[in-house]
Amino acid sequence: MSEKSTSNFESLNAESTHFLPKVISSEVLLGQMKQICILHDGYVYQLRITKLGKLILTK
Repeated sequence: MSEKSTSNFESLNAESTHFLPKVISSEVLLGQMKQICILHDGYVYQLRITKLGKLILTK
């Protein structure tokens, strides 16, 4: 996501937080790691960055 589109999301969220989902950058979520595990409803999901820089969520 570009810096411009990120700031657009931030300004929209600041104006109407009850209408839009929380926005978290992948850099903040993943840090220096290429993958993380997310526990949801008793299942573990893997969120990872591909070699091409895409995000993939798998069960």
